[in-house]
Amino acid sequence: MNLSSAVRTLLFATMAVSAVLLPGCALFEGLKSRRPDPVVTRAKEQHAGFRAQPGWRKNIYRDEKLVAKAADGNTAVEIALREQRGLLLVENAIAMDFPVATGRSSHPTPKGSYKILEKKKDYSSNIYGRVVGGDGSTVVADADTRDNAIPQGARFVGAPMPYWMRMTPTGVGMHVGHVPGHRPASHGCIRLKRETATQLFSILAVGTPVKVDSFAPALGGPVGVDSVVIGEVAEKPDRPRRAAAPKPAASPVPSPMPSATPAAAADPSAPPVAANLQTPPAVEPPPIPTPTHMPSMAPEPVPPSTPMAPAPAITPPAP
Repeated sequence: MNLSSAVRTLLFATMAVSAVLLPGCALFEGLKSRRPDPVVTRAKEQHAGFRAQPGWRKNIYRDEKLVAKAADGNTAVEIALREQRGLLLVENAIAMDFPVATGRSSHPTPKGSYKILEKKKDYSSNIYGRVVGGDGSTVVADADTRDNAIPQGARFVGAPMPYWMRMTPTGVGMHVGHVPGHRPASHGCIRLKRETATQLFSILAVGTPVKVDSFAPALGGPVGVDSVVIGEVAEKPDRPRRAAAPKPAASPVPSPMPSATPAAAADPSAPPVAANLQTPPAVEPPPIPTPTHMPSMAPEPVPPSTPMAPAPAITPPAP
């Protein structure tokens, strides 16, 4: 065998070994990638313990170790409409679980995948607020600049939205606001308690992804007995009005009998017609007086009769 033949044989052998080993390495890497992350697993177990406590809905959950690791590029937010809760994820692990207030049925918070587009610590809405008169009194308490005209001499005061984190160009975002904790309450934004908003504002950067859905994807759906809360809201459908139920027909009222007409009265052959056919009231007979002395009903005694003399004997005539 010359040198060129030996080189070709070695080359073919190397290619054969590579064809066998490379799929095995790829399979090994695939199995390694499917292995659960111990950090994520520990965070889920710790978070499940928080939700197992009574009254957890009123509280805010924090994994301080994960929160300390939060940085630009390893964070995300998930909003669960059905639970009225939000999650902060750090490296795909649950770092915070906090109450939110999303849009009411008239202004539902839209589902979807978003990103933080803008951050402003002091911000006021240019759509929702109140109309104030020249004397400072409130003319319209819950004003919408798209529906309410500003009277002459009045002004519009936008609703304050501190720690504003915009998600859509149309005005949906996260900010400080009233959070009842058990029902949707906003005009479409995601309201946060002040302590939650200030912490998220300091952690999240422009470009951080925000997912809005019925349930938090990080939890895989409802978790625990109390997970399904209030129920997410949606646009109210137009309901057809029901036809009014027909009213029952009134029973006919008998009309009074007519009196005799002049024509009938003038006709001698017509039967007489009473002028008034109403039944006269019944007249009760006078009471029969009860006599104080009743005569005796016994028969009077008959005087004894005089005996009659016997009739004379009749003698038959002689033949």
